[in-house]
Amino acid sequence: MKHLLILPCIFIAFTLTGQFREGGERTVLTKAEIDKRYQENIKKSRIDGVYIPVDYKEAIEEVKALAPKDGLVKFQEIEDEDIAARKLYFGLGRWMTLNWSFAEGSRLSHSLKTMGVLHQEDMVLFLLTMLHRDLNEDVKGPEDVVERLALKRKEIAKQSIDKVLSTEVKKK
Repeated sequence: MKHLLILPCIFIAFTLTGQFREGGERTVLTKAEIDKRYQENIKKSRIDGVYIPVDYKEAIEEVKALAPKDGLVKFQEIEDEDIAARKLYFGLGRWMTLNWSFAEGSRLSHSLKTMGVLHQEDMVLFLLTMLHRDLNEDVKGPEDVVERLALKRKEIAKQSIDKVLSTEVKKK
C-alpha cells in the first residue's frame, strides 16, 4: 500500500517542478499568454537575434546562403526528395525548428500555416523538400507537397484514434 502512494507523489513532484521560478513566479504559460506571444512573434523579423524569413522561398535562399556549399551539393545529389528530406530532418531540420521558432510561432511558420502546413514536423519536411527541388531546378510548385503532408497527418491522426478505440474495446 505504501508503494502505491509513492508513485502519485513522485508524479506530482515532477509535474510541479519547473513550473515556478524562484520567488514563486509561474513559468508555465496560459493559452492566452501563448496566443499573445504567437501574435507578437509572427510580426517579428528577428527572434532571439535570428533572422526569420518571410516565406518558404526566402527560407530556401537563407539556407543556401548559410549552409556549406559541399553539404548542399551532397543534399542535391540524393535522387529521391523524400529520402533527402528525411536525411537532413534531425540536422538542418532541427536547426530550422529551433531558430525559426516553429513551436512558438514566427512569420515563417505563420506563412506555412496559411499554405496548409500546420504541424512543425511537416514544416521541416516541406522546407527540406522545397530546398531539394530548388537545388535540382525542379519547377514543380509546393501544392503536391502540402497535400501529401496533410494526407500523412490525417493518417497519423486516424491511426491514433483507431489505437485508442481498439484499446477501449479490449478493456470492455
